[in-house]
Amino acid sequence: MISFFRRIFSSKLGLFLTFCFVGLIAIAFATADVSSSGTFGGVTGSGTAAKVGSSKLTSAELGQSVNNAFRGEQRENTGLDLKTFINGGGFDDVLERLINSFAIADFGSKYGMAAGKRLIDGEIANIQAFQGADGQFSEENFRRALQQQGINETQLRDDFTRNLLADQLLTAAGFGAAVPQKLVTPYASLLLESREGQIATIPSVAFIENSKPAKAAVAAFYAKSASRYTIPERRTVRYALFEKSRFNDKIKPTEKEIAGYYNLNNSRYSASETRNLNQIILPTEAAAKVLVDKIKAGTSIEQAAQSVGLSTAEVGSISKTDFANSASQAVANAAFAVRSGAIAGPAQSALGWHIVKVEDIKQITARTLEQVRTEIVSDLTRVKIEEAMAELTVRLEDEFADGATLGDIAKAEQLKLESTPSLLANGQNPNDQNYRPIPEMQRILPIAFAVEQDSDPQIIEIIPGQQYAVIDVSNITESAPPPLAQIEQLVTRDYMLDQGSKKAKVVADKIAKAVSAGASLSKAIADAGVKLPRPEQISSTRADLARQSQQGKVPAPLSLMFSMAQGTAKSMAAPRDQGWFVVVLDKLNPGDASKREDLLRATRAQFKQVFGNEYTAQFISAMKVDIGVERNEKTLTALKNQLLGGN
Repeated sequence: MISFFRRIFSSKLGLFLTFCFVGLIAIAFATADVSSSGTFGGVTGSGTAAKVGSSKLTSAELGQSVNNAFRGEQRENTGLDLKTFINGGGFDDVLERLINSFAIADFGSKYGMAAGKRLIDGEIANIQAFQGADGQFSEENFRRALQQQGINETQLRDDFTRNLLADQLLTAAGFGAAVPQKLVTPYASLLLESREGQIATIPSVAFIENSKPAKAAVAAFYAKSASRYTIPERRTVRYALFEKSRFNDKIKPTEKEIAGYYNLNNSRYSASETRNLNQIILPTEAAAKVLVDKIKAGTSIEQAAQSVGLSTAEVGSISKTDFANSASQAVANAAFAVRSGAIAGPAQSALGWHIVKVEDIKQITARTLEQVRTEIVSDLTRVKIEEAMAELTVRLEDEFADGATLGDIAKAEQLKLESTPSLLANGQNPNDQNYRPIPEMQRILPIAFAVEQDSDPQIIEIIPGQQYAVIDVSNITESAPPPLAQIEQLVTRDYMLDQGSKKAKVVADKIAKAVSAGASLSKAIADAGVKLPRPEQISSTRADLARQSQQGKVPAPLSLMFSMAQGTAKSMAAPRDQGWFVVVLDKLNPGDASKREDLLRATRAQFKQVFGNEYTAQFISAMKVDIGVERNEKTLTALKNQLLGGN
């Protein structure tokens, strides 16, 4: 159903709304694809691409956002190149999204809305690319990611500010959209509509001549259709892997370090006591005292808690120091001053007044250095190896910045330097269909395809804290079709299919015209004078069509049948010059959803979403009118030409 209504209401609205809620820079980070060391195509400069209210969108910001969007699309479609992306509307879409984002933020600021620093900090801390191995925000990862992406912290914060203001403003814009019942019923009934028809196939091979085509004709066809044979950009990546385990036999703690660690953590190894505790926390001391008296009179702590609508909290086995840290020193002193089975308190913490029951007490004897030596050696070794790994990666980055090559580093660090074949961005080798990249390439290739050929070698974290790779790109083969001589057999076959398809079209159009004039499909095929396959009977409902559409499995002739008038025939091309179809709609059976409440509710919900999107779009347009938008067409044209490789 969703796909069905998407087709009914297809427009540019959904595309430009996509980035009204989130900014392009934030998306690059949120998807953890923070990898480029510079902008693709050498986009630089700070000229104003557009003025939105009191804000300015610079050409550098726009260029970087276009690159980010292109790289995102390229990961899904490895055959995409920047020229195709821009000529297909990618540049204009990104510009429109950014203008919308700036306009929303400027409108919000104009009327007193704001996104506080703490709110923005929280959003940044939630980005996975900025988190360390422990899942917490890492300042080091944050700074490194900003540097790799080529933006500063101010840019990032401005971007999040715009996103948060958009979230506040746009959420309410489409809320509560009302849909008239008279509009819902006809469209809901469409889903119950069924159709019956026929499909005739007119294959191109039925019209291919046996003689071999002239070389000049094949060459002309290849020149005209070169894009269909274009091989996407390929890159050869040199890499060396190294793991934390390389330090396992090299790093051993000294006796002095072991003794120092023991002394520093003396409290951990000295005699201690832990207590298994249960507690109740009340808001006032008076209420706590009443409950203590009740417990001391014979009521269990669980029953006493239930009598005032509370429940006990099991603290578990804990030391006095840890309990003081989680509650307060006063509460810990009280809980550790009574015998096992006794009630302590009430004692106060920031949470309220605690009543604590000591379930049992466990005494832990002191341990000597020799008793804990193995444990200390293991802890120290782990820490020292982690430090050595971190120091190594930092040192390598510094050496690369100072001009060291990947070969120099591999030799100095005794790393095995390897090289891939010329690969596509998805890891495939066009020259060897059986080639399978190593698993680490899943992390390496996105970065390898984002850097320039003359960039410094990159250090990539494969498994956080465990495995890394150092890489560089040794060769870039630009997107281009191969020489005709290499694929002449394939091109010749395609040329012959193309010629056959042109003849098949003439026959298909003739058959469709005859059927529309009243002839049966079988008679029209017989009159064509060519031996063709028997037509296929088809029937389906719009609901089935919608379900298939969601799975991406709708045959094109079936879709065509649901856009035709009863008793008509239409021709359509099969993919890649394979031939033509003639689609005939014999019967249309209307649906009636007036008594299908489930379908009416679902359809109404779909319309509410569509109406809400329209209200949101109109609201954004009104914001832009209110604050004013001026585009610098000269700068925009220059930037687009620069991205396309022009002057």
